[in-house]
Parts: sequence; structure tokens; C-alpha cells
Amino acid sequence: MASDTSTEPSPLFGARMAGALWLTVILVSVVAIIGGISLDLTGDPGTMAANALASASKIRLAFVLFFFGKICYLGVTVLLYELLKPLNKSVAVFGAFCGLAGLLSGGAGHFNLLTALSLLEESRRATEPVASQLQGAAKILLGTAPRFGGEDVWFGFQLLSIGYLIARSYFIPRAIGVLLVLGGSSFLVTSFTNFVSPALGDRLAPLLLPLVLLGEGSLALWLLFRGVNVEQWRLAIARSSASKPAARS
Repeated sequence: MASDTSTEPSPLFGARMAGALWLTVILVSVVAIIGGISLDLTGDPGTMAANALASASKIRLAFVLFFFGKICYLGVTVLLYELLKPLNKSVAVFGAFCGLAGLLSGGAGHFNLLTALSLLEESRRATEPVASQLQGAAKILLGTAPRFGGEDVWFGFQLLSIGYLIARSYFIPRAIGVLLVLGGSSFLVTSFTNFVSPALGDRLAPLLLPLVLLGEGSLALWLLFRGVNVEQWRLAIARSSASKPAARS
């Protein structure tokens, strides 16, 4: 016997909040990338240090923007898990953990960038050979600066999970789920290609990553302005509740 879901709280607020946060993440990321910095790590440590210190304000601003964006994305991950778990809790958990892993992976790279800047600033006040040692350590940390790679693999699997669940749902248009699956696949293709051949990965990124933006943007705007079909969402909860006794028997 299906449980009564009429007392379930409406998911509309959570859905619209997820859309607003995801749209914020997209906008912040675009601003951070457009205003970002590109450091040449091939020169000697002294030249690299001078270039990095000249861009110190941009590095710190980019860190603040990405950090704020990651906090917003953490909210997106939690809210989407709550919204999609009636469809398949295991897949929803997998997607949420992939999102968390991506945040941790990318966050480590951004903290390394800020730490490298602090080492370079300290090297200006230090004497040799300590200054050179600090610059060498900073160069190593700058080499771990975020780019397409590990964190995007996690986000790719998260998008695949979210897209799969939405494509099976009736409370969000299934076409959005298909776009997210394509976007997640694009993330994975770009990331794994970058592992094998960074040059090829850089060429593929402009061709494939617009699919990511299309899928994420479509879901963010839909959730923000349309929310979800509350009746169909409650029916999904009822079906999930009805299947639990059968699964235990």
C-alpha cells in the first residue's frame, strides 16, 4: 500500500534554491576564468616569482571567486541529492559523493595556488639560499594549479548521475537529463584525453565543454524559474516507499 505523501514538504523552495546556487556557480566560474591569470612555469624561478607576484591581486581574487563558487556548489550537491533520491537513492548518493570528491580535489589545487603565492611573497624578504628554495617550492605548487583533470572526472560522473536520474523522472523535463548526460560525457572525454595528451585535450575542450554549459545552464534556469512538478515528485516518493518492503522481503 502506497504511503500518503500529501504531508511531504513541497520541494519547490529547495529546487529553486538549487537553481539559483547553480546559476551563481556558473556565473562566478565564467568571471574567474575570464579574469584569470596564466603563469609561465618554464622560466627560471626568479622570473616565475616576479610574474606571479605581479599578478598577486588577480590570484587572490580568483581564489575568492572559486572558493565562493565551491561553497555554492556544495549547496547544489546537497539539494539535488534531496530532490533526486526518490528516483534511485543509490545513484543519487553516488552522484553526491562524486560532487564532494570533485570539490575536495579542486579545492586542494586552489589552496596550493594561494600557498605558492605566500611562499613567493616570503621569498622577497628572505636571503639566499632560502629565497631560491622558497621559489622552487612555490613552482612545484603552482604546477598543481587547477586545470582540466582530476576534479572534472568527478564532476563528469556527477553530471552523468544527475542526468540519468532526470531522464527517468517525470518532474523535470527529460530532455534536460539528456543534455546533462551529454555534458557529463564531454567532461569525461576532455579529462581523460587530457591525461593522455594535454595538447589534444586542450583542443577538444572548446568543442565539447559548451555541452556542459548547456546542460548545467538548462537545469539551473529550469529549477530557478519553473521548479519541479510537485505532484509527480510526490508520486516518485510514493513509488520509492512502496518498493522498500518488497526489497527487504
